[in-house]
Amino acid sequence: MRERILAIVGAVALVAVAVALRAQLADDDTTGAERSGGGRPVVACTPDLMAVCDALVADGRIADDPPELDLGEEAATARAGDRRIDGWVTWDPAPGVANFEADELQVDRPWEGSSAVAASPIAVAVRVRDGSLGPDCAGGRPPWTCVADAARLDPPLAVGVGTGRTAESLARFQPVAATLAPEGDYLDLLQSDVRAVLDSPTQGQRSFAAQLDTLLTAPGALNLVVGPQAAMPQDARTGIWTPQPAAEMVVVLAWRTGGSGEGVADRFGSDRVEAALRDVGVAPGAGTLAPEGRAGELFQVRQKVG
Repeated sequence: MRERILAIVGAVALVAVAVALRAQLADDDTTGAERSGGGRPVVACTPDLMAVCDALVADGRIADDPPELDLGEEAATARAGDRRIDGWVTWDPAPGVANFEADELQVDRPWEGSSAVAASPIAVAVRVRDGSLGPDCAGGRPPWTCVADAARLDPPLAVGVGTGRTAESLARFQPVAATLAPEGDYLDLLQSDVRAVLDSPTQGQRSFAAQLDTLLTAPGALNLVVGPQAAMPQDARTGIWTPQPAAEMVVVLAWRTGGSGEGVADRFGSDRVEAALRDVGVAPGAGTLAPEGRAGELFQVRQKVG
């Protein structure tokens, strides 16, 4: 009789453990939207776009406390099996670059697709002596080679494009890097050419906002700063180039592999969110996604940055 009671108790215990384990596994497999409450998705932002996420939170459109996420982190997120993040507000084509990083780590690709949210033409704020870059670089629409060549003068001019590691910096650096790739082949891109541009500011590369402030307040520390045209200063001492061929920086909403971006992109249509995008220097509702191969090209640039 005693053995029978113990057997029954043991069976009940096993069932209880199985139910608890199944519940735990189910909870681990839920999406961020399901765990955030109220059906609000968990959306991450790159550090320079956190004001956009804050506006989305203030409107009640995404979950509170949005995480910061930048290149170099999302592949690790995929490796850890973290399914809590539903979307990512970043610069195109960072999600594709992250997928290449995941391929290199032999883990699942974290991002399935993207939607363009806002954009701006890429321009260059310039403070250099007239004629110092030669006649081919005169006027407001020189070729992008003028920006790359400025960093290879003797002595070099200081070119602000960011570190070459972040989503923001790759978006700014792309048209410059394109001039450094022999016949457009990024596999043959020389690390020395990439480093010549990135190392040209003696104080190092920083974010666009920080570099623009340096250009305006510390004469001589930077000579050219690449970034979104709408954020460029209206300053008599600063020229604005729109180099050719035309390029643009595009803010995108990427959605997690296995999730869906439908309904999430619609959450960007409020006055508050659009104001936050304009403050960054991009026009809401604009932008075209980069060609499919662009992510692979910028992945190669990141590889050369070191």
